Amino acid sequence: MLKQLLGALERGETVVTATRRLARTLGQEYAAAQQAAGRGAWESPRIVTWPEWVEELWGQRLLARNDAPVVLGGWQEQALWERVVGASAGADGLLEPHGAAGSAREAWRLAHEWRLDIAAIRRSGNEDARTFAGWAGRFAALCREEGWLDRARLADEVKEGLGRLRLPPAVLLAGFDDYTPQQLEFLEALAACGCSVTRTAVETAGPGAGAVLVPFSDPDREIEAAARWARALLERGAAGRIGVVIAGLAERRDRVERFFRGVLEPAALIAGDARPSSFNLSAGRPFSAWPLVRSALALLGLTPGDNAWSDISRLLRSPYLAGADREQGARAALDRRLRRRGGFTIAGSSLPALCRREGAGCAVLERLARKWLEACGAAGSARTANEWSRAFSSLLEAFGWPGERPLDSLEFQALEAWSRLLSDFAATGLTGEAVTRGEAVAMLGRMAGSLMFQPETEGAPVQVLGLLEASGLFFDHLWVAGLHDGAWPGPANPNPFLPIGLQKEKGLPRCSPERELEFAARITRRLLGSAADLVLSHPLRDGDRELGPSPLVAGVRRARPDEIERWAGPSAEDVIRDSRVIETLVDETAPPLTLQAWQRGGTRVFQLQSACPFRAFAELRLGAEELEYPLPGLDPAARGTLVHAVLEETWRELKTHAALCSRPDIDEVVARSVDGAVERFERERPLPARFAALERQRLRRLAADWLGVDRERAPFEVIEPEEEKFAETGGVRFRVKIDRVDRLADGREMIVDYKTGITSPRSWESDRPEEPQLPLYCTIHEKPLAGVLYARVRPGDLRFVGLVDEDVTLPGCERVDLGAKVDRWRAILARIGGEFREGRAEVDPRDGLRTCRYCPLPFLCRVSECPADGLDGEADR
Repeated sequence: MLKQLLGALERGETVVTATRRLARTLGQEYAAAQQAAGRGAWESPRIVTWPEWVEELWGQRLLARNDAPVVLGGWQEQALWERVVGASAGADGLLEPHGAAGSAREAWRLAHEWRLDIAAIRRSGNEDARTFAGWAGRFAALCREEGWLDRARLADEVKEGLGRLRLPPAVLLAGFDDYTPQQLEFLEALAACGCSVTRTAVETAGPGAGAVLVPFSDPDREIEAAARWARALLERGAAGRIGVVIAGLAERRDRVERFFRGVLEPAALIAGDARPSSFNLSAGRPFSAWPLVRSALALLGLTPGDNAWSDISRLLRSPYLAGADREQGARAALDRRLRRRGGFTIAGSSLPALCRREGAGCAVLERLARKWLEACGAAGSARTANEWSRAFSSLLEAFGWPGERPLDSLEFQALEAWSRLLSDFAATGLTGEAVTRGEAVAMLGRMAGSLMFQPETEGAPVQVLGLLEASGLFFDHLWVAGLHDGAWPGPANPNPFLPIGLQKEKGLPRCSPERELEFAARITRRLLGSAADLVLSHPLRDGDRELGPSPLVAGVRRARPDEIERWAGPSAEDVIRDSRVIETLVDETAPPLTLQAWQRGGTRVFQLQSACPFRAFAELRLGAEELEYPLPGLDPAARGTLVHAVLEETWRELKTHAALCSRPDIDEVVARSVDGAVERFERERPLPARFAALERQRLRRLAADWLGVDRERAPFEVIEPEEEKFAETGGVRFRVKIDRVDRLADGREMIVDYKTGITSPRSWESDRPEEPQLPLYCTIHEKPLAGVLYARVRPGDLRFVGLVDEDVTLPGCERVDLGAKVDRWRAILARIGGEFREGRAEVDPRDGLRTCRYCPLPFLCRVSECPADGLDGEADR
């Protein structure tokens, strides 16, 4: 077939292809043939895709008439369908009106290509089909009124005037696996005008003698084998074209790319090169997934009103803003402060003030935020798409997007594609209506999400394609992967707006399993004839599904995986591992602490040093802390803080057990305490009014219930609510804040710590205690102790748990020799504090990987790379 096509091009005939890839490949083959013939220059061949050819002929028609309609672009059509669907009766009940408009547009195209009459659709269809017929009537009426022509009818319009056009003497069609009735009628009309029409095809009665079918254990091993097969061909200098066709490539794109890069060019992974050079992957990523585009859409989504904190966080960390490199550290520090503040939303109008008040070193960002607010003010409310396109450019320009650093090749191509996308978006103003800014941003996001973007690359020796993208192509060496019985033939997927009976009668694509089987068989025959050296493969299992070969390739000779030539070199992981330069240095001791300052962290010093010395060193001396993530409402820590504040205020007023039992205004005391606690909390973190009211109700109820528990105790006096102390243990100076100290009638005291979570005194017993806070309080307390308690303040679980002295009785608490316990704790905590002060910082999790499970620093300590001896391998990392 290639010789036939090249011969036709040499004679000046026109070749119409089914895909752009085939057109590009034919152009390259023709150029190579001209060079091989010794020519230094030649006339460009006539190679076009079907849509390009129809548009070219339409262009000729335009020259002959003055009243020609305006041909709509794809997104102009979509905007018009959305307008029609949105204005129809019952549109408010649609869950996804944009998706419904897209399906209606597809049904309209299929109806014209496969000659389905709209009246027949209305008569024989269900409610959905009748709804579509109504939409179609309105769509056609709008096109007539406005002088528009949609692309589904463009070929029919061109066909009516073929006799008056300058037609080529001969046309060859290549790469078409299926022809629609519309295309066949067009070709018949073309032939009636004297143009020679030839439809080329690649089919074979059966597989070639060299074709083999190979099973692999799973899809990953199958793709890796295909990559190693291609590498083996390149290593031995195999001549000709190498192709790998993969069923379902679009869904597996990223994994396929990872395997091919890891095998064909593993060194590029180490160098950080983003573009593969030895293979070309036909499947692109959604344009909205590229970082440059994602940043633009995020910036356009910001409003002067409330924004999710995560959107502001992305703004502060974006490298695509002016001053991003100069203010990188200052913007990161501002991001951290905003996370700690805890607000789930941040007003865009507050950005300049935030930069000035809390973002030391963010002068450029403050200036950008002011310019952006000015641009937002000029943007107005509802506008047409072309007006919004200009406004969007102004908003991005206000932020200095795409930044000051030079763009690499991929980013530059993405920037050019963004400009084209904005132009396409602006063009939808022809058929769309005025929309708000939010609606405009959403539409631009949908357009970016539906556009598959693949940066241009130089010619690569290995082509990785999907099943349909390989249509009409020819290879010297070809591997077809994924041909298992669960995927090939594919499932039927009829259009929901067209009657199934009509779809089957006309033979529409994907209308039935029988139609899919026939189409898949045709594709399979074409693939079997596409290369002399042919490997077909399938996985035996995918997850828990057992798979077999597709019945369409059952006649191909079976082979074992070890019979296929594959490159046996190292994997990407091995290359990276082998490239390392190892320097062994045992450095587990940090510089000792001095006693010149109070150690940050308070009692957390002892908790972290007990859990893992490295974590204590990293968090408390290096400041390596996990970034916080604000959540809607109040997180457990904030709720616990409010409970502490309410009970502190309550006992500050009541002071004694006697007052608790005798005062008639306890509810008022609690209410005042709740109001004061919430008011102080809201100074730092405002809450929505309704939410604050609900939180007040919760706190009043919980505090009243807890006071009922305190009321059942023997008489006591609260003498030290939330008092801050300064202490030293093991050479570590720290500040402590005890929630509450109760003095009993005999003068002894009890230390009480409020907990809204689940805690147990069992965590105090180890030589490396999990929760050393209360034991530490006991060791620095100067008065005789009668008990050390957790006050568990949880709805449905209100009680004391802890240890009391041998002559004290309190429900839920264990009686022990408290003095002996405190002496033991003092020795243990002095040792732990001494280790921290001496700088002990080895990676030594107390309970193996169970201790590491919730640690935020696994990538800093790299405990997963340590030998497993002594670690609990059952814990999830």
